[in-house]
Amino acid sequence: MMRLIALILLAAPVAAQESYDGTPDYGRAMVERMAETADADGDGRISYPEVDALAKAVFPSIDADGDGAVTRDEMVGWEYGFADLAAFRGRDEAFRATVNVVFDIFDRDDDGRVTPSEHVAAAAHSARYADRDGDGTLSREEYLSGFIFNIAMRNALVR
Repeated sequence: MMRLIALILLAAPVAAQESYDGTPDYGRAMVERMAETADADGDGRISYPEVDALAKAVFPSIDADGDGAVTRDEMVGWEYGFADLAAFRGRDEAFRATVNVVFDIFDRDDDGRVTPSEHVAAAAHSARYADRDGDGTLSREEYLSGFIFNIAMRNALVR
């Protein structure tokens, strides 16, 4: 059931946001959609429990073989669209390198697999890092500019 919910949320249509030069930025649009999904109660803030819930809901979509742990290849191949966007932008190598760094951060016990608890812990750490005002919630801007995964993807996908 959680897998179905995550796939429905992540597969929702995404309208392109404009980049700084006025061209469509589908990467930012995907991250914006993730922020909307994370803000489950629609109050304009992403609470730490909402971050945990999103991490738990998203995990099965990353775990392509359903074995309860994510490998490096599964994280690189996650079907949220960033790999396709990286390929389109000619940023395949930067994307792969960035995902490898993110994987290494998430894989706390260095066993080559990210478990659900490691994934949730990494999301919680990312939320605390992004929470600049320390109020226990993330504004949309804190989430977009400070959440570790978003920082990594922005740097991987932009020249």
